[in-house]
Amino acid sequence: MSAAAGFCAEHPHGMIDAVKVAGYEEFPLTDGAPFMADPLFWPTYLSALIAPTDDELVTAAFGVAAADCYAYYDRLTDPETWPVLRLGLRDEHEIDIVFYNEPGEYGVDFLLCRSGGENPVELATLGGHELRPGLSWPELITAAGTTEPNTRLLLLMPAFGDLDLPPDAAATVTAALESVGAGAGAADLAAYMLRKPPWWPHWRRTTDGALVSDGRYSRRNPDGPAALPAPDLLTISTALA
Repeated sequence: MSAAAGFCAEHPHGMIDAVKVAGYEEFPLTDGAPFMADPLFWPTYLSALIAPTDDELVTAAFGVAAADCYAYYDRLTDPETWPVLRLGLRDEHEIDIVFYNEPGEYGVDFLLCRSGGENPVELATLGGHELRPGLSWPELITAAGTTEPNTRLLLLMPAFGDLDLPPDAAATVTAALESVGAGAGAADLAAYMLRKPPWWPHWRRTTDGALVSDGRYSRRNPDGPAALPAPDLLTISTALA
């Protein structure tokens, strides 16, 4: 199985032998894959990262109580254990989703890395100082892959934003939600997740081939205050092409 097929190159079902991400060596990183087997993972993850002010849409779609999600959120953000979700890509790249559980500075970092958490490049950061989006719709679909694409797509959606959506985007997200347990409210939740908030950008190609956005706080906006260096922009575009 290729790295793009599963959650990580080492174990196609997402288990990580030793969780290491360059730059995070001093923090208590742990394998986050076991969380995904819990029915409360998805409503909690989506409520916290995509619908923090409209969590009723999420809890209704999954048929769970908000209080249960709040309690589960405390587990995901435990300062003693920082979950990492690792999604293998082709050409020995991966996307690492790191729960940054520093007390008072909670956030989630989406990093493009070489295999094993090496050479991280920040795609997006969610939390107190948000820098996003970091993925266009075509890149989201590419990174989701062809094996376990629904779970991978939903994991990456908090880092995504694109004003130019294809006609089948809502159906794609609805099907992904249904595959992880959402019920009758899946379509309404998908519509919310694709509602095109003000910070979503358009995307374009530069003369050197990098895919960049015009989102003010996107790391992939070469003219923005948080712009990545040009070589990093090209590295991301190549890895996600």
